Amino acid sequence: MAIFVRCIDNILAADVLVVGETYEVMHINGRDGYYALSGLGRVTMTRFELVSAAEAGDWPSRRRRSPP
Repeated sequence: MAIFVRCIDNILAADVLVVGETYEVMHINGRDGYYALSGLGRVTMTRFELVSAAEAGDWPSRRRRSPP
């Protein structure tokens, strides 16, 4: 079963993370406090909240925004 998280803080990572966007978790490293996100690599868990399966129903969200 896939695990999804929502970004709640993109300080120091605004070029990669978008507040309010949903991301798929590929690996959880609870000991070190990191998620490995699909296509984004390792990020700290404190920047995210878990998303229920019902909320993640519209995934995939845009993981990277295209430049205007």
